[in-house]
Amino acid sequence: MGSRIRCFSLELSDQVEMTLRRFSRAEFSACPASDRGYHNAEIVIGRSGRGDCTEVHGDSWPHADPRWPKQCACGYVFTVDDDWQFNPHRLYRRADTGELVTLGHAPAGAMWNAYWLRGIKRYKERPDGIVLLVRTPGGDWAVDGPSSNGNGWERTGIATGAAPTVDVNPSIIVGSYHGFLRHGWLEEC
Repeated sequence: MGSRIRCFSLELSDQVEMTLRRFSRAEFSACPASDRGYHNAEIVIGRSGRGDCTEVHGDSWPHADPRWPKQCACGYVFTVDDDWQFNPHRLYRRADTGELVTLGHAPAGAMWNAYWLRGIKRYKERPDGIVLLVRTPGGDWAVDGPSSNGNGWERTGIATGAAPTVDVNPSIIVGSYHGFLRHGWLEEC
């Protein structure tokens, strides 16, 4: 048996984390420091308790703000013509620790309700009203989404709380990860 990861649920909070991001696609695939293939840098500038993400993403923050990233981790210095992006990210509260995290920074084992997928034909409607996503070591897995076998996954148990009890069948393959979700544990094959 491979490694085991205890799952925990993420609960939507009333907080957003705001970031400023600079990036350049001028030298696409030229950056050795970025997993995106281009020069990229992002910094957190604060949190807001307003609880909405209706602020406009993109070039909507004053360029004169000195907190804008100046360069990529590889040393590339951003020019005025490179992209400027303000991003508000929803924060989620870990049910097991109370820590606030963005979905982008949640670790393997996190599971959350992807409420924005509700009503889309490819996603199953479950009695609990949750469209379950789980972060695995191989990436994100839409438990209630489409599957390669065409039948989806059978899901039982409780998908909320500090120690969810979700069981899913059959096994999953996400990226290079192959495993099971058994009684709230990701178990590698």
